Amino acid sequence: MIRRRFIAHRLLPAVAGLSLLAPAASASAHGQHEQDYRPVDSRYGVPSLTGEGEIRAPREFSGIAWLATEESEDVSQEVFLVCHDTRDNDEERDLPRLSIVRTPVDPNGIIVEELFVDFPDVPNDLESIARLPGRNEALLAESNADGDDPDPTIYLARWDDDFDVEIVNAVPWPETPEPLVNVEATAVATIRGRDYFLYAERAEGSDTTTINMTRLLVTEDGEIRFGQRWTSVPFTAPVPPGARPASGMDIDARGNIYVSSAYDPGDLGPFDSAVYRAAQVRAGGPLGARLLPVEPPQQLARSSGLKVEGVGLVAGSLPIFIGDDDEDYGGLLRQLRVTMPAE
Repeated sequence: MIRRRFIAHRLLPAVAGLSLLAPAASASAHGQHEQDYRPVDSRYGVPSLTGEGEIRAPREFSGIAWLATEESEDVSQEVFLVCHDTRDNDEERDLPRLSIVRTPVDPNGIIVEELFVDFPDVPNDLESIARLPGRNEALLAESNADGDDPDPTIYLARWDDDFDVEIVNAVPWPETPEPLVNVEATAVATIRGRDYFLYAERAEGSDTTTINMTRLLVTEDGEIRFGQRWTSVPFTAPVPPGARPASGMDIDARGNIYVSSAYDPGDLGPFDSAVYRAAQVRAGGPLGARLLPVEPPQQLARSSGLKVEGVGLVAGSLPIFIGDDDEDYGGLLRQLRVTMPAE
């Protein structure tokens, strides 16, 4: 696995413009404080200087999953795995699909480390990451963006303590309760020692999508098995108007399902997003777990000007972070200000 690192800084307020970034950096060592900085060729999606001080933004963040909290010298950083919705075409085929992103420790901003990970084939449009709770494993899901991929894939990624990521298996999407088109939201819940896989289509053109859940088994040798029975609940996003109701998803340790909804009129926006506590996973029912809608959905945050495509909880609880795919404006990682309402 090859790594390439850069640091973003001087981010403008979202209402003024999304980002001005520091020059790209190539890391000669894994430690975040031991680096030689130099501009890096931006053809591969890495920011670089392009003329008189022009600085490019990091690539889009289409899905995020929290990995760990790093503590050193009184400095604390949250570490996330991020996927990019890179396509399998001539222009993007050789771009990295994954990055490690760390929260800032100084005004230089977030640290983005692109990963050149070996996949068994060329992933197309990875839109979501679903971490398996309590394990250094996550499912990376192709979205089937156009609905015409005959065999969309889900990959199993594993990482070690140094965040070296390896793809250990790849399987087709299971048979789903509705035609699989444009899935941007996936998550995994653990209920009474059993794992459950959840997904929701982005359902563009409607304010309502369906959250679907089935059993999941991932063995130590990397075998992935999905259940054949599903249970489902609808989710309607009250705002933003015209939004895709499900663009990201995560689940906390208590079974609360958080969903982002995003309005995307084009590569230059204007974007708009909201994050909801949308439903709950509870023990019981024929699958051993059941879905309960939160009625009405509890809006936790509104992000005007941003297109939220990833929701990530830290260690299965607050705080909540969002990852943004702001198209031509680039990617963004932010912590939300959330006060959880009483259940």
